[in-house]
This record gives sequence, structure tokens and C-alpha cells, in this order.
Amino acid sequence: MANREEYIEKMKAQLDEWNADLGKLEAKLADASDATKERLAPYVENVREARDAAAKKLGELKNSGEASWESLQGEVEHVWKTFKQSVNYFKSQL
Repeated sequence: MANREEYIEKMKAQLDEWNADLGKLEAKLADASDATKERLAPYVENVREARDAAAKKLGELKNSGEASWESLQGEVEHVWKTFKQSVNYFKSQL
């Protein structure tokens, strides 16, 4: 298992990548029809909420002590999985 700093860097890089993906999807959605925008609006909001939750958990992980970071890993993994699923679903709808 990676140490705390390696894990945090890996998660930060993943979050940055997903933020870039989200930006691309939002740009693609901007060119979509009004009906498509309306249909996908709830999914965009879900992705944003999942991203914000992932960023919050990453912040908690960064601020955690050595003793508690391992217990936070499970929470981070769950939030990450939710965010990834949200982004992938949004991608599939465009």
C-alpha cells in the first residue's frame, strides 16, 4: 500500500484529471440542444456534487494525522467511486 503522501498525490492527480474531463463534458454540453441541456442538467449537478465531496474528502485526508489517514482511505475510496460513476454516466449521455 502506498504511503500517505503518495496516496494523497495519486488522489489529487485523479481529481485533477476528472475535473478536466468534467470541463470537457460541460463544453460539449454547451453545444448541445436545449432539450439535451435540460435533460442532463440533473446529472451535471450530481457530478459537481460528487466532485465537491471528493475534494472535501481529499482535504480531510490531507489534514488527517498519520494515525487516522488509513481509516479515511475507505471513505475517500467510496466518494471517489461515486464521482467516477457520475462522470462516466454523464459521458455516456452526451
